[in-house]
Amino acid sequence: MSQAKNVKGFIDKLVSEFPEIKDEVLDEDYEGLITLQIGCFRRFTQKAIDDSNLILVGKCFRFVEDNINNVEFPIENSLTISYLGKLNIEPNSPIERLLPKELKDIIDTLHNYYQSPSNNEKFNKFIKGLKT
Repeated sequence: MSQAKNVKGFIDKLVSEFPEIKDEVLDEDYEGLITLQIGCFRRFTQKAIDDSNLILVGKCFRFVEDNINNVEFPIENSLTISYLGKLNIEPNSPIERLLPKELKDIIDTLHNYYQSPSNNEKFNKFIKGLKT
């Protein structure tokens, strides 16, 4: 089994594959902050989604699919939460149909988790009070 990519290896691959975001991802203010660097990639992908650029969106999704299981945990976590968890994809859209099954399952799991009620009854009563 190959060794998981570290942050440098992942970022090198990201900016090689998507040179359009190289300057932003490698900005000195983002250096060493993988969540912010992946946030740049998420914004890039979201713009492609919003522009209905199916070719670019597909390329982004394939990049994530190819890397999500081959990177160190902090990168995997950021790809899951900061990237997949924050993409705005219309249900049953051509964009959603481009999602590889593994990524779609992750997004669905995150959405289900975020929409499930808390185990904290006091919190649930507070939220219910806000809705009425």
